[in-house]
Amino acid sequence: METYDIAHAIATQLKAHWRDNAPWQAFLEQAGTTLSHCQQTDLAFLLPSRQRTQARYLAIAAQVDWAQRLIGDHDQGDVSLIGLPCVFSADAGAHLRAVQGSGRVDPLRVLIGQRYDTRAALCAALCAHDATALVDDLDDAFWRLADRGYARFLEAFDWVLAYREVLPQWTQTIAVSKTIQTVLKTRGLSRATPAAVQAELAAQEPLAAPVAAVRMRMLRHIEQQAAKLPSGVTGLASSDIIASVFGHDKAFIARGPLKEVGRLVLLIPAFLSELSAPVIREAMASVRSIDVEQWVHTHLGPSMLAHRRRALKPDTKIA
Repeated sequence: METYDIAHAIATQLKAHWRDNAPWQAFLEQAGTTLSHCQQTDLAFLLPSRQRTQARYLAIAAQVDWAQRLIGDHDQGDVSLIGLPCVFSADAGAHLRAVQGSGRVDPLRVLIGQRYDTRAALCAALCAHDATALVDDLDDAFWRLADRGYARFLEAFDWVLAYREVLPQWTQTIAVSKTIQTVLKTRGLSRATPAAVQAELAAQEPLAAPVAAVRMRMLRHIEQQAAKLPSGVTGLASSDIIASVFGHDKAFIARGPLKEVGRLVLLIPAFLSELSAPVIREAMASVRSIDVEQWVHTHLGPSMLAHRRRALKPDTKIA
């Protein structure tokens, strides 16, 4: 069987799905526009993260999570971090008068123009003027006029609210792909893998029709790959471990002046072992440093730094 990486396979399936998903493409376009327009403003802390250039279809969860959190803040009316006050403006009073009647609202004219740090403070002021009954009926239109932070929020992010209905589908798609990846990365790929994946995915039912279609394509792909393996054989389904090992090795190599692999290649077995005090003690007692140096000299030879020092050694001869 050819080399198989579940992350690459899932990314290929997701790319085909998201590329043809018109709402998702519109969402990305609007998110990019908002990012460029607001990145140097007071709303910069609320902006979405930039889309990754690599493995972007495996990192979509960040954008979806951002949209869900933003909608949550909107629904809770919590935009106080924007730092703009609530003001019982004349427009807010006029709206309240049209909804509740002048008899109930006219006594609140003394509050017009007053500034409050939060919605709770404005509501407390209304209650203090015998308008407790009005507080429970304050609608979104009122807060758009009275809460300047909320108005500023909607100025930049009102478009996100239009995706409220489709966000659950996107979340399901992400959950399906992560479940499949988890099963294959932890259990490997075998003839039994399709059944194991389906068992894990059963807990996520029911799925929206577009998500069910994506799941079916992914399962079909896994079945095709599993059928290539002999019965009873389990193969690796991810390059994560290899990538992690070389990533750790590169981190150590970067500490060297010339960044060569050299004798640091001996660190790789250490990355794949559980190092405890007894294991380290046994290694130090059973393997001599001179033996390690001999192995390095025989198999690796002098380091690049040693060659460099010899080649660029200053001439100490006296004329």
